[in-house]
Amino acid sequence: MARRRTTRRRTTRKGGRRKTARRAYTKKRVGNKIKSQWGKISAGAGALSALSLITSSDMAASTGQPIGVRAKNFANSVAGRITGFSPFGSDATAGGQIPQTVSIEGIFNKYTGIGLGLLGYAMIPARILPHKAKARQLGKAIFGGGLIGGIFSPSTNPHNTNLLSRTHAPMIENAGVT
Repeated sequence: MARRRTTRRRTTRKGGRRKTARRAYTKKRVGNKIKSQWGKISAGAGALSALSLITSSDMAASTGQPIGVRAKNFANSVAGRITGFSPFGSDATAGGQIPQTVSIEGIFNKYTGIGLGLLGYAMIPARILPHKAKARQLGKAIFGGGLIGGIFSPSTNPHNTNLLSRTHAPMIENAGVT
């Protein structure tokens, strides 16, 4: 029968009572919890970077408002920038109608730069650098969030022409064709 391996804690006798040395054990346990949750942490960071890029310009208008108005403004901003439909469009305090925006130049932002930097760190062929796997996972998430959020973020370039504009060419009635 195979002998089961157990972790043995070192005990010391001092002053007639036993003390268990647990310092190394608790550090290891905390490290394992972080390691097992790292995927969720990375995914959350990527989603947060995308939402930050999409809603940053619209949320500035609701500064100092009650939390309900800010939540409506957030929903208007996310839905409006991505789909063009604002669920609370009739409420002027919640941002009103927010147009859909698609801009390719938005992908060049701080989050894509941070993501590329972390991916570059993970590719350095030195064995002494710590946490390269975690840097790669976080870099992919932040880079992806920066790309998606950047596409739907409003443009800061005044010369930008949105390809998906809501204006249509005027209809000419009876243009000489009979």
